[in-house]
Amino acid sequence: MEQLKELLRKVKAFFSTPYGSFLGLVLALIVIRLFFAEAYNIPSRSMEPTLLQGDFILTNKLAYRFADPRRGDIVVFIYPDSVNQYGREVSFVKRVVGKPGDTVEFHNGFLVINGKPLRYEKVKETPDAVIYKEYIPREGLKPVAHLVRYEKNPPAEALLGRLGVLRGAIPDGACLHLSPYNPNICDRIKVPKGYYFVMGDNRDNSADSRYWGFLPRENITGTPFVVYFSGEVPHLSPDEASPLSGITQLVHALLHPRLDRIGKPLIY
Repeated sequence: MEQLKELLRKVKAFFSTPYGSFLGLVLALIVIRLFFAEAYNIPSRSMEPTLLQGDFILTNKLAYRFADPRRGDIVVFIYPDSVNQYGREVSFVKRVVGKPGDTVEFHNGFLVINGKPLRYEKVKETPDAVIYKEYIPREGLKPVAHLVRYEKNPPAEALLGRLGVLRGAIPDGACLHLSPYNPNICDRIKVPKGYYFVMGDNRDNSADSRYWGFLPRENITGTPFVVYFSGEVPHLSPDEASPLSGITQLVHALLHPRLDRIGKPLIY
């Protein structure tokens, strides 16, 4: 017992030194990084207006170890085709619109979930876009209210996304109805067991489940809970992402900060 007390005394004394305190901080950050939280930066506009290009977010890695994602959650996940497309695992950030068993319908970009049209409220109009508040329903809870953006003059690919889901991106059994405007688009789909349907809040500027299909449950790694820093940064595509580019983005953000974004909560 005396030997144990002496050992604990020495450990406490060591971590009281400047070197020990620094080492303790490093170890604590490693543990947090491995098991609890992870930092990401938002390199594109696909989640605007909720998340801006240049937002730096912290993600809760424990959230989905004991519970499944809910409709309306923002999720961080490994893009299913990232290894084939980019040669490595690449993380995306989108919002859960449909969970296993849900039906999702598209009416010129506006959604119907399980036969019930979502509620939309016009919030703002600019020369380029219209911003709506969208209400995503949850069982036994109040709907998730968040902002979505629609372009006034969307590109051709975005117009396809307003009609529905690319037929070739999902299994045949998940396509419940073909669009009368385009036979290659499913305008009503059913989310299979073990999968989720995710979309960006910037509906006309997001590569999401409408184009590459359903998201496997095991690919979801966490949910962001706060914007810890934000600044103006250039666009960064997934194939350009690297540790060096991440540092470059941070330098840009530090030089052009958006202080009003710091501390913005992302919990729904």
